[in-house]
Amino acid sequence: MNRKAGCILSTMTASALLLSACSGGGGDDNAAGSGKELTMWTWKVAYTPGFEAAAKLYEQKTGVKVKIDTFTPDDTYRQKFQAAANSKNLPDVINWWATAGDSIEGSVLELSGEIKDDVLGKYVGTAMDPIRITQSQVDSWKTDKNATTVQKGLKVGEFYGLPLDIGGFFTFYGNKKLLEEAGLKAEAPKTWEEFVSMMEAVKAKSGTPGLVFGAKIPDLWENWAGSALSIMHGGPQGYIDLLERKAKMSDPANLPVVKAMETLAGKELLMPGVLSTDIDGADQAFAAGKAAFDLGGSFTMSTLLAMGMKPEDIITFPVPPLEGSKIQAWTTDPFTLTQLSVNKDSKNREAALDFITFMTTDPEAAVAFANGAYTVPAVNLGDHAKNLDPNLKSISDTFAKEPGPYSEASPAINSLRGKHKEWEVYAQALQSVIEKKLTAEQAAGKFDDTMAKLEASGN
Repeated sequence: MNRKAGCILSTMTASALLLSACSGGGGDDNAAGSGKELTMWTWKVAYTPGFEAAAKLYEQKTGVKVKIDTFTPDDTYRQKFQAAANSKNLPDVINWWATAGDSIEGSVLELSGEIKDDVLGKYVGTAMDPIRITQSQVDSWKTDKNATTVQKGLKVGEFYGLPLDIGGFFTFYGNKKLLEEAGLKAEAPKTWEEFVSMMEAVKAKSGTPGLVFGAKIPDLWENWAGSALSIMHGGPQGYIDLLERKAKMSDPANLPVVKAMETLAGKELLMPGVLSTDIDGADQAFAAGKAAFDLGGSFTMSTLLAMGMKPEDIITFPVPPLEGSKIQAWTTDPFTLTQLSVNKDSKNREAALDFITFMTTDPEAAVAFANGAYTVPAVNLGDHAKNLDPNLKSISDTFAKEPGPYSEASPAINSLRGKHKEWEVYAQALQSVIEKKLTAEQAAGKFDDTMAKLEASGN
């Protein structure tokens, strides 16, 4: 599943793109020659205020201005990048998805010889993981007939960007106004059962459904909420046992997690039409006040704000545990969302390098960017974390500083949940639970029966 962290707000005309491609890039003699202005591109509309806030600090520090241009949606941005790369007209700095081998490497500066450990040590532990080239990637590209020439030329340990922000799933968003109108305190529930009671109170007061999420995607619930409920309830090993086919979904340790969805459906707390609602549609419905809560990730905040909500109108909290769970508070390991790279042909190379280092490691710049963009920075903020917007601070606090319960289960999740087809059957069965066509016991039984048949056939 694609890491959804941005907002698709507008589509530019072809003529506007063509005009844009001919101006403002790293090849612009006026800006590049002066040494007083850097150019930067992003596709993240919601991030632009954050970039502008950090750029203002950089100008105050160095006297160098940073001109930021935003192009959306994703495909438009990729096409614009490729056209500018072909004509060597890229900007000095490029904001890109945090990934290695995305074939931008032929156009941006390789940084392993430029950025040393004193800088890399400032990021959260896993921030560089998706950016740095690994041996397994090199081996894979070497034998992959579809690998690009750029990919085949990459070497282990190289990296072509610095991590800008991090994110994670397992986050609920609540509408403060609806909660307060229902006589509730706008604060995080301590348990799943308390969460359900909050939804019931809102529905009783205003008729507004309790929860919306992108249920059109069958496995989204398990990826963004169900696995957290399971890991907290039975511990990481309990979920690993389920993945390794050493346990059943109908076991007393696992069935309460299935019943959590049955409760939402039975009490009619889900937004009508939720099964035809995708991720964007869920966010739009929540922003429009059509549900009291929305399931998303840390990246959802910037989307909601771009849709017109205000930070003070929202509360955020991680998936709350079922009563009796072994783990009473959820933490998850964050992943890197985006990176900053430098045009290898930039006439302002040193200034561009200095800027991306400043943007990604200076605590004041990171906080300014984060609060403007509503995303969590990839740098270890230390005491500066207290200056984050309260919602961002709440999200940041759920990110594990050291490997946590999700880390323990994630190897089995990554290797087995997609491989073992009973999970596909379970995802479909949960959708039938939402429709009230199956009970929790029946959905768990479908999982167990499919697992047994697959094992018997050697699959």
